[in-house]
Amino acid sequence: MSETKLTKDAIAILSGGDAAAESDIRPVLQVADIRLVKTQNQTTTERYRILLSDGSFTQQGMLATQQNDLVRSEKLQKGSIVKLTQFVCNFIQNRMIVIIVNLDVLVEKCDPIGEPKPYPTKNDWSTSSTARQATPGQPVNQPASGGINPSSIGSGSAPHVPPSGEDQSASSSSHGCSFPSSKDSRSYNTANASPKYPKTEYGSGVLRAHVKNPPQLSYHQPPHQTLANRGLIAPRIIPIAALNPFQGGWTIKARVTSKGDLRRYTNTKGDGKVFSFDLLDSDGGEIKATCFNVVADKFHPQIELGRVYMISNGSVQRAKENFNHLPNEREIFLNSFSTVQPCFEDDKSIPHQQFHFLPISDIENLARDRNVDIIGIVSSISPSSSIMRKNGTETQKRTLQLKDMSGRSVELTLWGNFCNAEGQTLQKMLDSGLFPVLAVKSGRVNDFNGKSVGTTFNSQFFIEPDFPEAQRLKTWFDGEGKSTPAISISRGTSMVNVRKTVSQIKDEKLGTLDKPDWITVSATLTYIKVDNFCYTACPIMIGDRQCNKKVTENGDGKWRCEKCDGIVDKCDYRYILQMQIQDHTGTTWVTAFQESGEEIMGISAKDLCTLKHDEQDDVKFAELLRSVLFTKFLFKLKVKEEIFNDEARVKSTVVKAEKVNLQTQSRYLLDSMAKFKDEDLGTLPPPKSEISFQHLGRTLGNLCPSLMSGPSAYGNSNVTPGIYGMARYQRVG
Repeated sequence: MSETKLTKDAIAILSGGDAAAESDIRPVLQVADIRLVKTQNQTTTERYRILLSDGSFTQQGMLATQQNDLVRSEKLQKGSIVKLTQFVCNFIQNRMIVIIVNLDVLVEKCDPIGEPKPYPTKNDWSTSSTARQATPGQPVNQPASGGINPSSIGSGSAPHVPPSGEDQSASSSSHGCSFPSSKDSRSYNTANASPKYPKTEYGSGVLRAHVKNPPQLSYHQPPHQTLANRGLIAPRIIPIAALNPFQGGWTIKARVTSKGDLRRYTNTKGDGKVFSFDLLDSDGGEIKATCFNVVADKFHPQIELGRVYMISNGSVQRAKENFNHLPNEREIFLNSFSTVQPCFEDDKSIPHQQFHFLPISDIENLARDRNVDIIGIVSSISPSSSIMRKNGTETQKRTLQLKDMSGRSVELTLWGNFCNAEGQTLQKMLDSGLFPVLAVKSGRVNDFNGKSVGTTFNSQFFIEPDFPEAQRLKTWFDGEGKSTPAISISRGTSMVNVRKTVSQIKDEKLGTLDKPDWITVSATLTYIKVDNFCYTACPIMIGDRQCNKKVTENGDGKWRCEKCDGIVDKCDYRYILQMQIQDHTGTTWVTAFQESGEEIMGISAKDLCTLKHDEQDDVKFAELLRSVLFTKFLFKLKVKEEIFNDEARVKSTVVKAEKVNLQTQSRYLLDSMAKFKDEDLGTLPPPKSEISFQHLGRTLGNLCPSLMSGPSAYGNSNVTPGIYGMARYQRVG
């Protein structure tokens, strides 16, 4: 390996503030030391301090949080030779700090080069130039006042650390496709423009996303036409990644990727209004901007989704984790001195949206309330239902299932307007036999009864997007994905949907181990108990989940919940269906609760209860039940042994129920027969004496249950209809 030379006098250039004059400088330096920074308000985001050396002098630096993976993997360590490709020099508390946004590791480990000493501070120079003195909190070559210094036009700082509000170290394995890791991103132009994708570069075994024409130390921007006509000097534009609380007089140029509603709130200080929107610049930096009260009234009508703006003079502060959904630990708060200037010409270098997609398999390891971008195939969707919030207001809720190439599926909960807008569109597509691709921006992870993802007021949906990830998913699903079983990370521990028959539940002693068994059974619904098909439930919301515990009537028309210790005017009604299902091997009892009950009955529990008890329309009630009975479903069951009255019983709970799709079922049967044939190739046939019609019948029954179900499976049968259509078969020969 050839000897790597360090850039001569690089520390002097950086520390002296002459970096702006060297617009193309990318210094090669050695890491003299690297340490983890410990702060009083320790957050989940790690920060590393780096001591840089050019062989003669050393300089303190801070590493951007998105580069933390290099330290954890020990690719960046003490002695490493690096090339700084994107950085900013800032004076912080009278000290020069080099903020390293991006770098290339040239040599992972090397012996110390030279005998470097700390570079002298400005106070150590006897002939220090007053022209170079900077006010604390101001970047190099930036005036301390809010006015524009003509001498600084055309020069400026490179980006500061792109903050990260959340740990971005989660790696993403491909599972047959190229899912970017959380530190990589994909940017897309979604408005009638060809997508813009970062140029990928492979080096040192790490896939990195590089922006075309990465920014240098100084940023030269042509004068704005409006400002030029007025005889004014254009402001110096810096990337979003360079924003920090210690500088003022900044200007960013960014596109609005999300716009929230003007909302009212009440706290101990009184009533107020708040409005926020998300910004994205050409370097891939994202940040949230928030306005309150009068400022919100001023800027809310001006901000348009998808438009590019020049924004100046706001307060950059640490974002609150509970309200931060972007990979940036800082947030802009606009005030009465802030300016928002729309750009009359669209900047094609700024993408319309940026995603940080994670495979569904990685969601299982994420913490609760983590914001995540996901993309997958919508395999099913439930009807909308009304939910009563804790504050007494009502909202809509519906759930859908997403699966991807990682072999996992997850439940996505839609709240509010998502149910009637995007939810209805997805429902129509599924009803027509399509399985659309759905990309979700800023979903929130929930860990109640397994991992799931829910929408927030910051979430965005993209149905059938023109992304490379979407095209790969479509190709995979049309080929093998449609028939590939998925492991769900929602509603309990991970479950593999393996096809079983009813008799195998007992024969294989399913559910008797420590963990439940998750199976799929193709069976016919033959009987429903109608005495207690639902119960009165508490509608109060606890967090983002409904209480759902049983409530009792007080006698005054109100309902009381013992768990919440509260009284509500109206209760909810939830299914608890006791049913019997049957296939060609036998019958078994199963229980279906709210979501699966609605999938089976096609009507809400409240409406069915009203029909039976309030309207007392027994004829219509019986017709509705008859329309459901003797319908064939694919039941996804959770089988688990429970102890009741000191007696062990295996209980089967319906997790999901969907009517059998003949096309999908035919494909499954053909694949099963092909697999059965492949397994028998090369084996000798059994002796004729061992071949029996009983063995042949069991084989055909396992492969083609639809051919063996019904009365014909029992020979000549007398069929005795039971309550609401339950068929009882009696062998006669």
